[in-house]
Amino acid sequence: MKTARLFRAAARGAFATGLAALLAAAAGCSSSTTAPPPPVPPLSRVDLQPVTDSLHVGDVRYFVATAYDTNDVALSGIQFAWTSTVPGVVSVASTGAATATGEGATLVIASAGGKSDTAYVYVAGTNAGWYGQTSNTARNLYGVYFRPDGRNGWAVGAQGTVVATSNAGGNWATVTSGSTSDLNSVWFTSSSTGWIVGDAGVVLKSVNGGATWSRMLNVFASEHLMCVRFADENHGWIVGSGGVVIRTADGGASWTRIHPTGVTLNSVAFSDTTNGWAVGNSGIILGTHDGGRAWYLVQPSVTGQALKGAWRTSNEVAWVVGSTGAKLRTAATADSLSWSAGTFGASFDMRALVFVDANTGYAAGANGGGVVFQTLDGGNVWTQQPANSGQGLNGVWFADVLRGWAVGDLGRIVHTSNGGNQ
Repeated sequence: MKTARLFRAAARGAFATGLAALLAAAAGCSSSTTAPPPPVPPLSRVDLQPVTDSLHVGDVRYFVATAYDTNDVALSGIQFAWTSTVPGVVSVASTGAATATGEGATLVIASAGGKSDTAYVYVAGTNAGWYGQTSNTARNLYGVYFRPDGRNGWAVGAQGTVVATSNAGGNWATVTSGSTSDLNSVWFTSSSTGWIVGDAGVVLKSVNGGATWSRMLNVFASEHLMCVRFADENHGWIVGSGGVVIRTADGGASWTRIHPTGVTLNSVAFSDTTNGWAVGNSGIILGTHDGGRAWYLVQPSVTGQALKGAWRTSNEVAWVVGSTGAKLRTAATADSLSWSAGTFGASFDMRALVFVDANTGYAAGANGGGVVFQTLDGGNVWTQQPANSGQGLNGVWFADVLRGWAVGDLGRIVHTSNGGNQ
C-alpha cells in the first residue's frame, strides 16, 4: 500500500510538472524569462538515505538526499542531480524516485554543490527459484559464462551456436561465431576479451566484448576441445580429446601442447597460475604444480566414472563431478593432497560445477530432466533444488551467491536471482 501511495504521489507530481510545462509553453511569446535557481552555498557534505537497498524489477523506491553547509547544518531547497551508474538496472527521477528496471546492481548518486553521496542497490527478478529464459535457439547448449556484473553473459553450444545477453538474460540474441563445430566452453578474461573452444580444434577469440569472434590459427589443434579456463589475462589452458592439454602464458599469442594421457579430458581448474587439476573419462585425474608444463597422474584411481566438471576453490580444496553421481573432493594430508569419493546418487549424470566462494557451490546435470544441487558449507552437504528444466543441464555459472544460470539441451536456459531458493 505504501508503495502504491508513493506511486500515486509521483504520478500527481508528474502531472503537475507536465501542466506547468504546458503553461510555460503557452506563454512562450512573452518576453519574460524563467529565473535561474539560486546558487548553492558552500557545502560540507551530502547525505543519501537509505545507503543500501534490495528491490525487485518494477519496484519504486524514494531516496532522500540532504545537503549540509560548512557548519554541518541541514539545508532546504537544494536541487540535487540524480544519476544511476547502470541505468538498465535502476533509473532515477529528479525527485529521487528510483525505478528498478532490470536485474543487477548499481549505485544511485545524489550530487549538489560539488558534493555527493551514493547508495548501493541490488535488483532481483520477480520469480523465486529457478525459472526459464528464452534463449532463441533450439540447439543444445554446453557452456555458459557471465561477467561479475551479472548482466553480460554468453552461452555456447551445438553447430557453432553462440547466444549473448546484456541484461542478465532478459533477452538472449544469437551471435555469429563463424564456426559450424559444436562449441563446448566459453570464458572471458576481461570485459573485452573472451575465448570459446569446441570440436575439431576450434578456438575462437573476441576482443570486443563478444560482439564478433575470430578463429585462432596459431593453436594447431584438431582434437575436440572440451574446456577452456584462464587464471588471469595471460595464463590459460584448454583440454580435450586424446588427453591434449594446450596452454598459453602470453594471452594466446603463443600456445604449447602436450598429451599427458591418451584419455579424453573434459574439464580443467586452476587456483592460480601454477596449481591445477584436469579430469576426464575413466576417472582420470591429472595434477600440475608448474602451470601445466608437466602433469602427474593421481593413483590409485578414485573412480572409474567419467569426470565432467572440476572446480578448484584454493590450492588445497577442489571438487569434481561426473557420471552416475560421481562427487569427488580433495583433503589436505600431512605432506600432500588426497582425493575421496562420494555420490549424488547413481541416477544422476552430473556435468558441470561452479563455486562462488569457499562455501557456496552449485552442480548441474541430468536425471531424466535437469538437476541442480547447492552447497552452502563448502561441499559437506549438497541439497537438490527444483531446476524447472525438462532438459538435461550441461553448464552452470554464478555471478555471485544469488544470481546464476544453467544451460542445457534444446536451448534450455534457467536462471535464479535468489540462489535457487523457492
